[in-house]
Amino acid sequence: MFVGDSISMNQRESLVCLLHAAVPDSKIIVESNPLYSNTTFEDYGVSILLFLTHYLVDIKEEQIGRVLKLDSLKNGNIWKDMDVLVFNTWLWWYRSGPTQPWDYIEDGGKVLKDMDRMGAFRKALTTWGRWVDTDVDAGKTKVFFQGISPQHYNGTDWNKLGVTNCAKETTPISGSTYPSGLPTAEYVVKDVLSTIEKHVQLFDITTLSQLRKDAHPSSYNAFKGMDCTHWCVAGLPDTWNQLLYVTLTN
Repeated sequence: MFVGDSISMNQRESLVCLLHAAVPDSKIIVESNPLYSNTTFEDYGVSILLFLTHYLVDIKEEQIGRVLKLDSLKNGNIWKDMDVLVFNTWLWWYRSGPTQPWDYIEDGGKVLKDMDRMGAFRKALTTWGRWVDTDVDAGKTKVFFQGISPQHYNGTDWNKLGVTNCAKETTPISGSTYPSGLPTAEYVVKDVLSTIEKHVQLFDITTLSQLRKDAHPSSYNAFKGMDCTHWCVAGLPDTWNQLLYVTLTN
């Protein structure tokens, strides 16, 4: 099961396509409900599920409005019985204005109109980490946390002054080092993972993804805007899944 935002959807679409290419004659069942979607390769007893959640922690409708609860995670009962869990969150943490899906943040019993977003991200990951330690059966379930998926809207990050998106980027960055270094959120992820007692593997796709400034849908996407956040399925998520496959089979 992939658990996360539309970046998780990106990777899940890629994995389903890769599996279908490998076994094109397999009977496939597609199911969905308000909580998650599921694609099952019936001949092999393999199900690839997606649970969409922007923040991992809960958002609850209350009298005052929609409250993002940094210390509450109730969907874990759905996740914990999976054989493999791949978690991801980051894309929505700095969202503001009309597209922000919450009105208030609750932290430690205090309701706030807003707070430092990186601090909120850390607190939510810490809540998720406590859930892993408390509820996940490490003998049954392998847990991965995907590193931060980068965006390419600022050309100074790859030493191209004046570039404001990925539109004309047609080649990867040469070498193995990204000029601006890792995003701060990646260090937060690594720090929180180091506090979890049970085994959680960092699925570290950040640097290799930073180098692929050419792998975004750019203006060729369903939303008809400049998309330098998501990835062309064959451009990068296929690579992520090939690495995931190697990790799972070793």
